[in-house]
Amino acid sequence: MAFGTMAKPAEQDVEIVRKKQKEAAVKCWFTAAGRAIPLSMKLQDENGEIFCVEEIYVKECQKKYYAGMVSWEYRCRICFGGNSREVILLFQPETCRWKLFL
Repeated sequence: MAFGTMAKPAEQDVEIVRKKQKEAAVKCWFTAAGRAIPLSMKLQDENGEIFCVEEIYVKECQKKYYAGMVSWEYRCRICFGGNSREVILLFQPETCRWKLFL
């Protein structure tokens, strides 16, 4: 008889791995409690051109653990070029890096 010792990952955690990942330069505001709130960001496209996303609307924020590291996952709606898109911003406070999942 075999016993399962590994819990299956939540469906949301699997979803983030499957998305296209990009590095992002995010301008954020830190509250007095130490919480980061993203305000705007700059991204680089495949041609090396840098463009700015001025409007970030945070819908939800959750504290997550990936490979034992604390991360803050922000489900956001961004507006650029007249288009609106749902994205995930991942902030890793230990390395102070932001990643964008499209």
